[in-house]
Amino acid sequence: MQFDPMNAEFQQNPYPFYDELRVKAPVVWSESMQGFCVAGYDDIMAVLTDAENYSSSKFWPILLGEYDPAPEVQPMISLDPPNHLRTRTLAQRAFLPRELKKLEVKIQSISDELVEHAISVSKDNTFDMAWDFAALFPVSVIAEMLGIDKALRLDFKHWVDNLLAASNRAVYDDARLAEIRHASDSLRAYFSKIVDERTENPGDDMISSFIVAEVNGERLSKLEVINLTILLLIGGTETTTNLLGGLFAGFHDHPEAFAAARADRSLVPQLLEEQLRWQPPVQSLFRHATRDLSLGGIDIPEGSLVMPLLGSANRDPEKFPDPSRFDLSRDVKGYCTFGQGPHFCMGSFLSKFEAAIAVNRLFDRFEVLEPLQQADDVRWIDSYFARGPATLPVRYKLV
Repeated sequence: MQFDPMNAEFQQNPYPFYDELRVKAPVVWSESMQGFCVAGYDDIMAVLTDAENYSSSKFWPILLGEYDPAPEVQPMISLDPPNHLRTRTLAQRAFLPRELKKLEVKIQSISDELVEHAISVSKDNTFDMAWDFAALFPVSVIAEMLGIDKALRLDFKHWVDNLLAASNRAVYDDARLAEIRHASDSLRAYFSKIVDERTENPGDDMISSFIVAEVNGERLSKLEVINLTILLLIGGTETTTNLLGGLFAGFHDHPEAFAAARADRSLVPQLLEEQLRWQPPVQSLFRHATRDLSLGGIDIPEGSLVMPLLGSANRDPEKFPDPSRFDLSRDVKGYCTFGQGPHFCMGSFLSKFEAAIAVNRLFDRFEVLEPLQQADDVRWIDSYFARGPATLPVRYKLV
């Protein structure tokens, strides 16, 4: 069968396509991607956990192509073991749960500030959850951690969105590609300036810690710091934005789950965990075969692109019974939302931690908070890689 992730219908609702793939072609060649897409849970786990046979080295070039803001160095996300450990060891220190919990009061304050912002821009007791809250909240948190200007958070969000849109670059016109180029250039210029400033005058922030830290007696180069900072801005922004936006986009599909979590706040973490399984903010990853392989009975030539479809793995009934049902009592252990194996997302705790704070603060402030649209009418961002609502008008009633 044919499968095209660039298809607009697929990008608006990939799940029927995933269901068909798992039955008819769990490993399938995609002409538009020039690679093999993988839909079954077990095959996807095999790809993600076997770094020897499935390399991450071309992840960033495939995603961003010529729009990579710092192409001179490989980002951590594209380094295979053991080479990625140097950068990951340095970056991971800032994402330890004990360090992040120190930010709890600050994250609560950011959430409260944005709730007031959303109310202030609302009309007829409605605002856009996607842009007036979900887009601004995580970028504000990561800006706090990086020590960069929160007043530019909307610029950061637009730059990140446009940069990630490079994944669809094959189907865009010159005007859209110019926007992507501007975002790439803007990110590089901004963080080049910041790294120069922090090199001269280090502060108490994550970028300064990257500049001065040593791993095995070595320091990161300026370009490595820029690259790592941009990667963390992207990861710290997009995942949680899409998690929160996607959560409320599904309100009308399972209002009973929201009611249960609102009544019993101990269920908020499980609400988010099931959301992460049910509607993962990142839908796919990229690997390359390091040798001739066989996967799911399909021959994979050396050097071939292999694209694990995380959204499909999380809806595989062999792993998660009745996978289309949103179930607060479900055991979600083993979902692929944050990857698996050596590149498991080190920001997973941060995303869930800050999202839980946000949901609790939203429940505290609003007695009613629900989308004006039914789930089938929500417009999603144009991407096969990431998934979140492009816009989400919600109706609210204050407590």
